[in-house]
Amino acid sequence: YVDYIKVCPEYEIGLGVPRDPIRIVKQNDELHLIQPKTNEDITNKMNQFTSNFLQQLPEVDGFIFKSDSPTIGLRNIKIYGGIEKAPVVQRGHGFFAGQILESYPDYPMEEDNRLRNNTIRHHFLVKLFIFAGFRKIKKQQDIERLRDFHQKNHFLYSLYNPDYPNQGKKILEKKDESFENIGDEYFASLKKLFHTHPQSDDYLRVWNEMIDYIQAKITSEEKKFLDSILLKYQKNKICQTGVTDMLRSFVIRFPDEFIEKQTIFSPYPEPLLPSLETKRDKDYWK
Repeated sequence: YVDYIKVCPEYEIGLGVPRDPIRIVKQNDELHLIQPKTNEDITNKMNQFTSNFLQQLPEVDGFIFKSDSPTIGLRNIKIYGGIEKAPVVQRGHGFFAGQILESYPDYPMEEDNRLRNNTIRHHFLVKLFIFAGFRKIKKQQDIERLRDFHQKNHFLYSLYNPDYPNQGKKILEKKDESFENIGDEYFASLKKLFHTHPQSDDYLRVWNEMIDYIQAKITSEEKKFLDSILLKYQKNKICQTGVTDMLRSFVIRFPDEFIEKQTIFSPYPEPLLPSLETKRDKDYWK
């Protein structure tokens, strides 16, 4: 579902495999990348490699980094006060990851260990596939396709910011503007959209909006049933996917051109969904 561009900066600058550990050291308020065993300062090598890598990097939609790495760790990386037997004086980004962060602000970025968390993984994938969808449309330079893209993501966008569907629509309705200018403004607003993550109340709000689209077609008993499902979610008795699939079954039964194409039902390929109960079929009574 994705094409990986794999890179190991430490190997690329000649440290080899296996290799002696390296660490980030703070000296005179400057950060250096040091290999303690050899006492070699590889800061310049790493900076030069990263600069060359970024210049040659094609269009990408996001990044996955290696946790705890002094080069490709994204967050909470140890920065030492000296080369050997020195305390950790602060924490920050890995050398390579930090420059990626500066060059691609607000892009989907996560560490491998954090992606084991289903919530973090879900929102990373949502953002990643939204960015990929926009990138493909931008290449086509087709404003109508971009408007359709915006419309299909209406409820998904609303989860992150209830005002964004209208904000994005206003950008796309601008007259006498080139596609390039509109696309750049839309993408800038899209990146800001994902600064926060939706909470349970946001899901309930959006699901109720979706129910409003089909309410005229369902019976009062069906409406009560849907309300009971939302109440179960509110009480943490059913997962988000369960509620969304239930709503989707009603949309299949009562087709609505606007709501049935919404990406909120499947924001990324279904095989990428995590297993909810890894020990579901274990026999506990043997």
